[in-house]
Amino acid sequence: MAARLFRLRVALLGGALRGPFGRVTRTIAGAVVLAALAVVAAAAPAWFIPAQHDRAVVDISFGAIVLGAILLVPFFANRGHLEPRQFGGLPAGPGSIGGALLATTVVSWPFFLLALWLLALAVFRPEWRDPAWLAPVALLLAALLAVVSARVTSALAKLLVGDRYEGLVRTIGAVLLVAALPVAVFAIASTTRDGGFDSAGDLADVLGWTPFGAPFAALALGADPAAALGRLAVVGAAILVLCLVWFAIVRASLTRIERPIDPDVARSGLGWFERFPARPAPAIAARLLTYWARDPRYRVALFAIPIAPIFILLALWVAGVPLEGLALVPLPIVLLLLGWSQHNDVAMDSTAIWEHVASGTRGAADRAGRLAPVLLLGVPLALIGSSITVTVMGDWRVLPAVVGMNLGVLFVSAGVSSIFSVMMPYPTTRPGDSPFVQPQWSGSGSGLAQTLSMIAAILLSIPAVWFAVTAITDVALGDNLWAAFFGAGYGLLILVLGILIGGRIFDRSGPELIGVTQVYD
Repeated sequence: MAARLFRLRVALLGGALRGPFGRVTRTIAGAVVLAALAVVAAAAPAWFIPAQHDRAVVDISFGAIVLGAILLVPFFANRGHLEPRQFGGLPAGPGSIGGALLATTVVSWPFFLLALWLLALAVFRPEWRDPAWLAPVALLLAALLAVVSARVTSALAKLLVGDRYEGLVRTIGAVLLVAALPVAVFAIASTTRDGGFDSAGDLADVLGWTPFGAPFAALALGADPAAALGRLAVVGAAILVLCLVWFAIVRASLTRIERPIDPDVARSGLGWFERFPARPAPAIAARLLTYWARDPRYRVALFAIPIAPIFILLALWVAGVPLEGLALVPLPIVLLLLGWSQHNDVAMDSTAIWEHVASGTRGAADRAGRLAPVLLLGVPLALIGSSITVTVMGDWRVLPAVVGMNLGVLFVSAGVSSIFSVMMPYPTTRPGDSPFVQPQWSGSGSGLAQTLSMIAAILLSIPAVWFAVTAITDVALGDNLWAAFFGAGYGLLILVLGILIGGRIFDRSGPELIGVTQVYD
């Protein structure tokens, strides 16, 4: 089995060098450029960073980022991977197929690029040559970790996501990539400042105990073989666990059959509907994203959101609040208002809400689908804005706490809006009317729903903000990481509860919702 797969891999490699002369030339030029970039990335710290300790910080951080990306990227983009299910018709067991796929992964262009980078590191780091056994073992474990992690996440994506949800997952991956790039650029820029390596050392110490940074941390601890062996043990344990997960995924992939997609369903020319599967929540999400792009009522609300932080900043600036404190204020307010803007979304979608009730759409699916625009816009905004915030503050060590606070505020306000949009809806502007025209309504006023939803969102956001501010005031990397995990986790908990509670209310009060949204027709 392995020999056949090896020949197939070699044929796939050669296929990239066949075809029209122009395409082959571009392929070779691209490969040469990527190879040169890999060598330069390995050599640059040796060229520009004279201190060995500072080079170790860069190697651990950058190495952890590379191995982490190898783990995550195949989940969002895995078209080029051979998968266990493709070999299900061959007379071979799951162990044979899994072992052959794992062993022959090294015969691929991405692995060659990774191997070139690791070899370049060994060449340009003379301090890694003592003891002589450490560098080969650590770099080999790093390569094995990359191979196994890429196989696991790629197969897991095929097993859990499949072709039906592939477009949605790819869209989420693109959004996260765009959001993460400014954070990475900021981290690199902060390291180059005076004293930046001292601050980055705290992060490198943490990454050195993760499977992704441990191989490079072991190389930096060559003078202490016992500590280096401890880091290598972390990598070895991670590889063992991933191998067990890999063979479990192979067995599941060979015994499960994905439901085929109807060939008669249109798959092009549908805008956002092309990127989302034909399920209730994703279809509602695609429709709401289309609304946000075309409906002037949503655009007016988005344009109004940044206005409030401006006046608040002016008032605080006049009161004498320092710039470092002011930098924390605008983004949480923007995210709070962005999530809160959905507190009456049922009324905004009055022309389609009856379809959800008549078709028996579950309330949780309606609630989750309506939050897609807020989350797809808010999460990148939280990550990008957090990097800008800490740039103004001048201390990148508080970045985790700032990110956790902003994500927590966004998730909490979105979860609260999911409940209030079905618990206290009020008539709003009709589709197609001027966004500045409000209908007359004799029931409880819109001010009550707006006030209560805003108060609830603010009160429930206090824990995430409190932990973040505490960690920022007394800067310590451990406290900031805890604030990040608490803020994001607490916000996700409130978001899930908001979807479930709002969905329950939706299921019980569907006719009443139709009556409220159509009362002025």
